[in-house]
Amino acid sequence: MTGTEPQTLTDLLRAIERSGDLRTLARECGLSVRELRRRLAIWRRELQAEHEPEAYEAEAGLVAEISAVPPLDADRDDGVPTSGETPGPWPVLVAAASLPRSPLPTRGKAVMEIFTDGASRGNPGPAAIGIVFRRKGGEDLAEHVEAIGRATNNVAEYRAVVTALEFCQKWGIKRVHLKLDSELIVRQLLGVYRVKSPELRPLYQQVAFMSRGMAEFEVTHVRREQNAHADALANRALDA
Repeated sequence: MTGTEPQTLTDLLRAIERSGDLRTLARECGLSVRELRRRLAIWRRELQAEHEPEAYEAEAGLVAEISAVPPLDADRDDGVPTSGETPGPWPVLVAAASLPRSPLPTRGKAVMEIFTDGASRGNPGPAAIGIVFRRKGGEDLAEHVEAIGRATNNVAEYRAVVTALEFCQKWGIKRVHLKLDSELIVRQLLGVYRVKSPELRPLYQQVAFMSRGMAEFEVTHVRREQNAHADALANRALDA
């Protein structure tokens, strides 16, 4: 093994960060290059903190700089904590499938805020979705956890959105604010990116059709740590 080859996992992550193919990797993961670079740096730092404490101390300033990079929607007020801390553990919520009617109050202009996430181990591989339903400005109301078979990350992300909107149709909810940590899916739903993938196009069209009849429909990108509850639900289904 030559001196330029990675000797540890930390070296490997550092090599990926410097790779000329980072843009391609980011696209496949549904992330921006900046976000992928930030996550790689954080994972590398976590490895160093555990296995190479001296290196961790030496590069602490670099981590602070990378972690300070603002998210895609940093200038938007979405009513979601932005401290960067991952909350948890979370209380077990009522299963959305068990609710025959809307959990929102019947009076007033209530908005359903929905956090969705999809996970795939293998990309494609075993996949699952996690959904958290919340009254906007209020409490968490229900959750949905489901293994969906073999799929890619992006298909799982779309399946989570479709399933969430199916519940809203069942409950007669007409005002929905959707929160996702997939920049690719968000930009496609907002019309910024074209949907070229034949695998994703039918799912995109389904979301567009289901949201057309709503009085209010918003899609917002959030950071991964702000979507940690939905992420944990998806991974719980994969671990089951």
